[in-house]
Amino acid sequence: MCVLYNSPQRMNFKPRLFVIAVALTLLLPQAQGASWEQPAAALARQIAALAGPGPAQLILTNRSTLNPNELPQIRQMLEQDLRSMGILPGGSDSTTMIRITLSQNLHGGLWIAEVQEGTETRVTMLPVNLDAAPAEPGGPTLILRGKPIITEPERVLDAQIFSSTGQQRLIVLESWQVVVYARKAAGPAPTATTATPTLSSPWIEEQKLSIPYIANFSRDMRGRIVAAQDHLFNAYLPGVMCRGADNGSAITLACAGSDDPWPVTPTQKAFYDSARNYFMGVLAPGFGMQLAPFYQAAEISHAGSAATLLDDVDGSAVLVQNNQSAPINGTNDWGSDLAAIHSACGSGAQVLVSGSGAAKVSDSLRAYEISGREAVPASTPLQVPGGVTAIWPSISGESAIVVIDKPDSNEYEVWSVAASCN
Repeated sequence: MCVLYNSPQRMNFKPRLFVIAVALTLLLPQAQGASWEQPAAALARQIAALAGPGPAQLILTNRSTLNPNELPQIRQMLEQDLRSMGILPGGSDSTTMIRITLSQNLHGGLWIAEVQEGTETRVTMLPVNLDAAPAEPGGPTLILRGKPIITEPERVLDAQIFSSTGQQRLIVLESWQVVVYARKAAGPAPTATTATPTLSSPWIEEQKLSIPYIANFSRDMRGRIVAAQDHLFNAYLPGVMCRGADNGSAITLACAGSDDPWPVTPTQKAFYDSARNYFMGVLAPGFGMQLAPFYQAAEISHAGSAATLLDDVDGSAVLVQNNQSAPINGTNDWGSDLAAIHSACGSGAQVLVSGSGAAKVSDSLRAYEISGREAVPASTPLQVPGGVTAIWPSISGESAIVVIDKPDSNEYEVWSVAASCN
């Protein structure tokens, strides 16, 4: 509701007018709040149908043109309605997470509630009359699109597509070998579906190059491929670094023992703990501070300058900027894998994150934007047919390479995941 105020004027005091003015003043907050009572109660009922009684963490985000001053009223109404149905908001240790996003589209308001219990997320939506034509939302909603690239019988650590000697090659890094594929001269690319792409794969296997191991490594090992300046690529594995080169007729691979740090962002490297599956909090060139061990890092644009987001091993996330570290809220349901992607939507820079928990049957991916010290969902979850075991940014940075463990077939599927505007 829009309330207009006249410019101050000299007032002639009249008792009767004063009584009316006081009465209207007392009624005004009720009139403002009354417009949200019905949608708040309706959304609470829908949430109660998805979540059982008990404590829950409640996160409310406004991505619409609603006045921020109205958010406390809406939150209070939602909490009261949820309590009346046995749901107790405010349980910071609860495993139940309720995310409510106040958004809008061309038809009006759209309130979205996501109820996460363990690894399962359920979503409900409620159209809301905003009593005004919707203006431009705070940021466009993203849609994540996954395109299968290849399916492998062996565990995949990373995969990247390179252009070499006028031909595209897919380099797949596995635990004990590098598999080289060449793109077919003609043929349809796989469509953006969840189907296995082997029937219409545009890639032909060319080579398998063995990787000699010198050091011990954890069972849940990791690896990464990055483009190199004077040769085709570098492959990083626990205790080993390999150089891949194109001699014109084939790809050659030279490997040697190495404890050098791995590239984790375009500007930072980190030392990988070969006996475990994470990076030690030692970066190069670093930030001049002690950092906790972390699983993954991403470089994003934040408040007009570059910042580094770290997904710590304790389940929290921190943002390092201007030689200062600060925790990020809203990351309770993040998994251990993330990557920065660039799009034409929202702020232009998002973080693609896997879901939390041991989701071996069905995992999910979701895009977030970092606003201040909050991780704000920028897309709905994208379900994948298995557990996400790795996420690395692509060479271009416009998409991410996602590796999915498919337990029903004992295969690993490699996807390219990008964001488009809704």
